[in-house]
Amino acid sequence: MTDDASVVRARAATVKEAAVALRSSRIEGRAHWLANAARALDEAVRRGHRELSDATGLSVAMVDWATRTTLSTVREDALQALVRNARRDIDGTADPLALLSVILAGNVFTASVRGIVVPLLLGVPVLVKASSRDTVFPMMFRAALRSADSRLGASMDLVAFPGSDVECNAALVEVAEAVSVYGSDETVAALTSQVGDTPLIAHGHGVSVAYCGAGASADARFTSTIENLALDICAYDQRGCLSPQLVYVEETSSQTAAAFARRLIDEGLDPTGRTLPRGPLPGSVGAAQAQWRGMAEVEGALLVGDHCSVSIRAPQPIRWSPAYRNVAVCPVRGLDEAVQAMESIGSHLKCVGTDAGSLPEVRARLAESPTLNAYACPLGEMQTPSLDAPADGLPIWHGLFRTSMFGKTR
Repeated sequence: MTDDASVVRARAATVKEAAVALRSSRIEGRAHWLANAARALDEAVRRGHRELSDATGLSVAMVDWATRTTLSTVREDALQALVRNARRDIDGTADPLALLSVILAGNVFTASVRGIVVPLLLGVPVLVKASSRDTVFPMMFRAALRSADSRLGASMDLVAFPGSDVECNAALVEVAEAVSVYGSDETVAALTSQVGDTPLIAHGHGVSVAYCGAGASADARFTSTIENLALDICAYDQRGCLSPQLVYVEETSSQTAAAFARRLIDEGLDPTGRTLPRGPLPGSVGAAQAQWRGMAEVEGALLVGDHCSVSIRAPQPIRWSPAYRNVAVCPVRGLDEAVQAMESIGSHLKCVGTDAGSLPEVRARLAESPTLNAYACPLGEMQTPSLDAPADGLPIWHGLFRTSMFGKTR
């Protein structure tokens, strides 16, 4: 599936025309249609999960888990609550954009759900450029929208072309009032040079971490803490910006980083790997993994499990893992030292998962930080953000209206 610039313009025009009918519908109706579309999409994935597994490089079990947990957030009550929150945040006279172009990345296939559902809910038609790595899920998504309601389905369409196609990129930008792009910093930078005055909603490179305070090991729920952390690491084979790559562990006489790492392998990653197997390891990642593990043995210690590994090393300097279920456990004296290490990540930090006892304090410290815009959530929920969770420190509806949210009215 490869389209040229004329197809991009034609599909954009058709989608843009559909906005009139979409906006004439009631919010309650859109919420109902989108919830129905989510259920239809979940059923479609169950029928075609092997095809989607091949397209994404994830195991069938992981594909099923990812779609079920993501699409379960697209409920009528959650959609209507999102609209109420957006209305409180946005000037009531602001109009939705006439057309949003969305450029998808290929590392986390379900990231497209919020990127498409939220604009449609708010009356913004969407033209989606699918990742060359996965056109299967977006095509399933389009079919589910069309089955839910003709007005909804007509307000979203797909195009696919190589990211290096300058003419197609130019067409995608020129037809839109704003461009939302998911991908690497290099992808965002390349689009920035092409968009001109068109606002860019950038979702670039991001990483996430976890923090386990001293109370975690004393808590009777420590086993669930380990299991939840392992789920966050294993989800999407640790390929997304919400996947923890570092775990800061507050060491005490009863909780050492080494003991924590051992339990993470034995009680967390290995059992989770049996229910949610890792997908095939790409050759390039295999080489990076061998190098990372070799360095881990030199820098500290390395524990290896079934298709996973945990290094034990100092929190600084940071050395990122190659993902695919390779994670570092870093001993710290407390939250102060952990936050200091997080601040060196800066704006690239997306999320901090933490044990229940530490959550209030972690949230407070992130809110106080002048350099971090990450949000905190309980372990086990890092990979399943709510529909209205912030994106890059901003509301999920940021940029979808003609308001000063872009710095100027369009």
